[in-house]
Amino acid sequence: MSILGLIVRCQPQLTGGVAERLRAEPGAELAERADADDGRLVLLLEDAPGRSAAAAMAAIALWPEVLNTSLVYEYSGPDSPAPEGSDHQYTDWRRSPAAA
Repeated sequence: MSILGLIVRCQPQLTGGVAERLRAEPGAELAERADADDGRLVLLLEDAPGRSAAAAMAAIALWPEVLNTSLVYEYSGPDSPAPEGSDHQYTDWRRSPAAA
């Protein structure tokens, strides 16, 4: 099981669209911020069925409207099984995004 805390950076005028897209991601929870008009979004990612949190982070970083993703918190551990139907291990973040 993995839990990642991220800052997702985009252009301020695109914040609303990126926020909606992030809310639709499986295993994602977007923090509500009163000052979210500066292009920074706070995101919590957890493993989802069939996709690790690390793979989701790598995919989000490649969205054309996303300027940068910064990992600010990471928990990976064998203490909880991976999501059912997932072949990902808690060490997935060590691989390249293309391999995830």
